[in-house]
Amino acid sequence: MQWIFYLPGILFIISGIPQTIKLLRIKSSKDISVSMYLITCVAIIIVVIDAYLHQNNSILFSNLASLCIVGVNTILTIKYKNPNF
Repeated sequence: MQWIFYLPGILFIISGIPQTIKLLRIKSSKDISVSMYLITCVAIIIVVIDAYLHQNNSILFSNLASLCIVGVNTILTIKYKNPNF
């Protein structure tokens, strides 16, 4: 039953994919808050460090997955706000 704790990581990835696809398709992030993505990245990094230090693999996996999708969306948001990026 331990596998159930890895489900949030999969759901985090799935939840971010529509935003990633939209950013890549329309190549605009005019209405997306960069600060929200940056603050979210910092929060997730803190949780990843804590999970690593406490050797909690399911939380570590879930948050690394979340960090990947949020990181990609952050980079795309910055890139499409600043075309010279």
